[in-house]
Amino acid sequence: MGIFNNESDFNKYRFFYAVAECKSFSKATDYLHVSQPAISYGIKELESQLNTKLFIRNNKNVVLTDDGEKLLYYVKTAFDNLTMGERIIKEKDDDLNGVIRIGIYSHISLFMLPNVMKKFNEKHPNAKFYIYSSSNMEMLEKLRNRELDFVVLQYPIFINEPNLTEEVLCKLETCFFADKKHYELYCKDHSSFKNFSLILPMRGYQDINTLEETLKRHNLMLKNNITSYTTELSTELVKQGIGVGWGLKKCVKEYIDNGILYELPVDFDTPITKFSVAYDSTFLNHTTREFLEMFKAEIKKL
Repeated sequence: MGIFNNESDFNKYRFFYAVAECKSFSKATDYLHVSQPAISYGIKELESQLNTKLFIRNNKNVVLTDDGEKLLYYVKTAFDNLTMGERIIKEKDDDLNGVIRIGIYSHISLFMLPNVMKKFNEKHPNAKFYIYSSSNMEMLEKLRNRELDFVVLQYPIFINEPNLTEEVLCKLETCFFADKKHYELYCKDHSSFKNFSLILPMRGYQDINTLEETLKRHNLMLKNNITSYTTELSTELVKQGIGVGWGLKKCVKEYIDNGILYELPVDFDTPITKFSVAYDSTFLNHTTREFLEMFKAEIKKL
């Protein structure tokens, strides 16, 4: 067992991790409650041990070298694993008080999470939630680095990653939606659809590819004047009469039900969007396991 045969002082790696995260020796001192000379000496010893420079120092902060960046990946993974191990060991089945760390698109979180979180919280009031919304790539990286317990994203999430489990959660309808003015114009003359400015989400997903293929088959060369990263922004632009939106019917159902927005009745099938959940079952704490099972059961009801 090689780890017991070397003379590594793991405090040096703790000092290195703190300086790398804080980008400052003085901030790392405050964080660790260790003197700055002790941290500086530990880093110097680690650099000597590894025969490389780990930081470039300047007047304002410190920057990792290429070797420092490489080392940080492994040190961070090691500390994350230790933290995860503590979470799993300390937590008891009869007292689910762990942290559930979820990565999810903001627009689907609005109708996927609140009800099940409320239901789970009533059963386990000491459970804690951390909800993170960002780009696909960033959430996937956080899952791989075990900074998130599971992610809910558009299917497929992963290809050829055997350590991660992926399950399709649901299939949801999409629709075209508009303000009253665009809706009335469309109802009077369906050909007016071609003159509308279309607001679309970012390209690169199967449902958007399917939509574009469907439009081409029906000779509908629509003007995609606006591409929006978020459904929330697309919806607000439609409410302001800037164009016609397309997206998940679930996300705009409340506005349609209240007469704020209107679904455009089209004579072709709009694409179905699939969502799946991905996680590494080896590193799920008891709290997250129970919540995930409840979450999957609730989402199937959508």
